[in-house]
Amino acid sequence: MKRLELIILSSVCLILLAASSAMAFGEIRYPDRPLNLRAGRTASDAWVGSLYPGQKVRVGFLQDGWYAIFEPGETKNTEAAAVGYSNAKFLKKQRERHEPKKWGELVQATQNLNIRSKPSRGGAKIGMLSAGEKLVMDFVSDEWAMIFSTDATIRSKLNRRGYANVQFLVPTGSVPVQAAAPKAKVAPAPASTTQPKLGTTAWGKVITVPGKINLRQKRTSGSKLVRTLQPGETVRVDFLENGWYAVFQENEPLRREKRAMGYALKTLLDKKSAQNVNSIREVATSGTGDVAVKEGPRTIVIPKKHAKPASRPDPRADKIAHGYQYKLLETAETKKFGESWISLKVFLSTSKLPSREALEDFATTLWEEHRRANRNLAVLIYLPGMNTEDLAYGVVQFSDEGLLETWVRRVTLFGTPFQH
Repeated sequence: MKRLELIILSSVCLILLAASSAMAFGEIRYPDRPLNLRAGRTASDAWVGSLYPGQKVRVGFLQDGWYAIFEPGETKNTEAAAVGYSNAKFLKKQRERHEPKKWGELVQATQNLNIRSKPSRGGAKIGMLSAGEKLVMDFVSDEWAMIFSTDATIRSKLNRRGYANVQFLVPTGSVPVQAAAPKAKVAPAPASTTQPKLGTTAWGKVITVPGKINLRQKRTSGSKLVRTLQPGETVRVDFLENGWYAVFQENEPLRREKRAMGYALKTLLDKKSAQNVNSIREVATSGTGDVAVKEGPRTIVIPKKHAKPASRPDPRADKIAHGYQYKLLETAETKKFGESWISLKVFLSTSKLPSREALEDFATTLWEEHRRANRNLAVLIYLPGMNTEDLAYGVVQFSDEGLLETWVRRVTLFGTPFQH
């Protein structure tokens, strides 16, 4: 009997030991500096994400001096579960510094929503989000974003669940979630007789600027001037704090403070003359009223139309890089969230809408020319017909080691030769 008990006890111990080994494959390591994640085991492989100093990660499959990187709680002992690769010499057994860096945005789905394999409706359906389900959104490009589980700790494109349309993702708790009935078909929106505003979303409020107002880089009057709003210009405002609004393009689709053009005092934005008493309107109630016609002998009051921005000539390209003629409009250095950034504002002279890959190749050429140690660099790309004082069409960001991320804003093409 005792021998049988001993055999059973030994079997249980072996099972527990095997389970423990499966749970604890590889090692726990900590980066000693900001560290890029690559798609392969060389510095020339594509950038897929980053680690902050002291971030806890699981490593394994050491080869050619590079580790495969995993979520610290990963239990699948297979390289297919890796979220990227990093140089082993920068991954230490003991944490030497700890500088956590937030990433992504916690959002929820407003309705049952497909998860796609690619950032388009043509991408294969690989999953489904339930109405109200919470997730992390990052790497936003146009109408699509990569989505991640809420327990994801590593910012990597290889860590994503898939792609989802940002029109149906909102910050958690911002608006009521509509629970979709099973198998219910969504009725198409009624046709409108007026042209819809591109990217209009129900957050913040839209304001018609009553006079010239300076936008600042921070919520202080002494911070750097980033641009001046003109009378009659329409903008979206939100994130009121210490008497300052974050100011966005009217058609900005995402409620993310880092996408703001700058900051302005609430008292200046709310200041209204008698003629502008109705200039501030909530987004959800932006109706139009009839214009009264004054009675009298041959006296007609002509309805006012929104002032059309005066057309201005495109900048004249005076340089060539990667097959494109361009003009460097502005170079600036700023600090964002404690990091140093160099911004290159560029006009690209082209008659054909460049692909994302072409933008990255062009921007990489400029980065190689302007890169500096311990500086991030952003290339802001404007196309013919665009207002170079507004948001750029393409934004390509680099660290001092290589490409970070790229996004384009198709809404900025409205009114240009590329709008279709």
